[in-house]
Amino acid sequence: MEGKGLYKVVLLLGSNLSLGRLAPDQIIAEADKEIIDALLPDYLEVEALEDAVSATEITVTEPCGKFEEKDPPKFYNQVLSCITDKTPEQVLAQTQRIEKLFGRMRTYKEKGEIYQSRTLDIDILKAYKERRADKKADKGADKKSYWVEIKSDNPELVLPHPQVESRPFVKPLMASLSKKRKS
Repeated sequence: MEGKGLYKVVLLLGSNLSLGRLAPDQIIAEADKEIIDALLPDYLEVEALEDAVSATEITVTEPCGKFEEKDPPKFYNQVLSCITDKTPEQVLAQTQRIEKLFGRMRTYKEKGEIYQSRTLDIDILKAYKERRADKKADKGADKKSYWVEIKSDNPELVLPHPQVESRPFVKPLMASLSKKRKS
């Protein structure tokens, strides 16, 4: 995928297991801090953190898919959007590092679509690359930027995430995030 410039990533965080004294919702709150620290560029000039990072409330949802456990606990989920200078592949590396930090262990069974409860799961739902308008084409107007969605069918990172459509709670969370940004 592309290199230099700014990106916007939309992440889904999920947890349905505690880690020590941290309950699933606390894990997500702590993971938010780690994500912001890992992804937000130091040089990004914004008036408020909300200009670069936006997150939905944490919601409780039923597990989706087939699980090893007979009756897995409910998931705590949140959608977080962040501006970053990291490519989607670099974001994937960072999110996997953060998952491990919170006790995530990937197993071969997950690749076979049989899931396990987990302390933290971070999926990249969508990614966008910032584009700047061409000053000449705009007849000397100030440069404006806009976001172009990145599509990828790389087996390591499919964008948009293939389960965006099949997880019933994702679209409402993403819509909530969009409304929050507009207000």
